[in-house]
Amino acid sequence: LAARFAEREAARGREACLIDLDVQFGDAALQLGLQPALTFSDLLEAGKRLDGEMLRSVASQHGSGLRIVSAPREIMPLEMMTSDQVLAILDLATTEFGMVFVDLPANWTNWSLSLLARADMILLVTELRVSSLHRARRQLDLLSSQDLHNLDLRIILNRVEKGLFKNVSPADAERVLKKPVAFTIANDHVTMGQALERGVPLADVKRKCQLIKDIDLMDQGIAQTFGLEH
Repeated sequence: LAARFAEREAARGREACLIDLDVQFGDAALQLGLQPALTFSDLLEAGKRLDGEMLRSVASQHGSGLRIVSAPREIMPLEMMTSDQVLAILDLATTEFGMVFVDLPANWTNWSLSLLARADMILLVTELRVSSLHRARRQLDLLSSQDLHNLDLRIILNRVEKGLFKNVSPADAERVLKKPVAFTIANDHVTMGQALERGVPLADVKRKCQLIKDIDLMDQGIAQTFGLEH
């Protein structure tokens, strides 16, 4: 999503950045075929020396135009970061780049909740499985308990099988989550698997497929929300 978004932004003279804050198991850069020399941990270590120039030196550039701040190479304890540190880096990123995507870890922390409170939009990804929907419902409950229930949160159903006779439907998901489903992503494990293993965008594997169409619809919906034309 971030790569396709950045490609369209680059055509209009704007930049998009992805910050991989899954500091223990993040592999966004690897999945896009990059092996950056500098990572998010270098931004943390910079402290007060951090400025726009340093941020850009850490943010590797992908062929799509996307700038990527990679997760640390070594596993970092989640509690090593503070909300102030992370928010300072994100504030700088939003001044340097037009759009900033942030990939958060699965585990909740004080700083990840602080980021959500500042986000313009949240994309909550789940699947049409009872266990996945149960986890998503618990996350929504957590946000409500932190008075974050009024955030612009969009539900994404990933790996959706087309056709009839499914045990769980998108309508079931909406009833469980008490929120409308904003986007669905087709289950195309072969195409996605090849793209991730090769470290290339989906279009390099198959230019026309339902998976790409679904991601493009998501891209257009997000762009429209922010008054951008894609």
